[in-house]
Amino acid sequence: MIKDPVRRHEQAVGDASVVARTGRSREAWFALLDEAGAAGWTHTAIARWLRDHHGVEPWWCQSLTVAYEQARGMRAPGQRPDGTFEASSSVTVPVAVDAAWAWCSDPDRRAEWLDEPVEVRGETTHKTVRLTLANGHRVLVSTDALPDAKAGPRTRVTITHRGLTSAEEVGPCKERWAARLGRLKELATD
Repeated sequence: MIKDPVRRHEQAVGDASVVARTGRSREAWFALLDEAGAAGWTHTAIARWLRDHHGVEPWWCQSLTVAYEQARGMRAPGQRPDGTFEASSSVTVPVAVDAAWAWCSDPDRRAEWLDEPVEVRGETTHKTVRLTLANGHRVLVSTDALPDAKAGPRTRVTITHRGLTSAEEVGPCKERWAARLGRLKELATD
């Protein structure tokens, strides 16, 4: 069972990290955003303001924007700017990225662990495969080599399922993908 499938920003990113990387606490940023009238802005406008007016790094612009939107009731935890939700699950496979990639990109191999008909919308070799499920939902499968000479070759395979309509769908979706990724790991390491 997936523990806490949908977390609030402060559960995922600690206060000390926010201060260390941005120079201000979450609450100090929220006060500045409130003063600027950001509660009426779009996600993009908030992130852009943080970047342009305060020099915040791009990843932290997105992180602070999500935190602010959640704190001000503009977005539910786990919700995307378009109102949908997404679920991600990943597994580390003890093989080189080329081998993991073959299990994600080759239709016959992919069918062994995915066990669901899909339409391939596109791919970036050794990085991502963009899929559409039979129900129209979009799924991104990505592979990332994990360099660590002591541990040997390892690759993280991540599935991101987009277009969920509620937070309640996230947990079961994560569980489903975790099971399929577990099967991928078994097959890739046999």
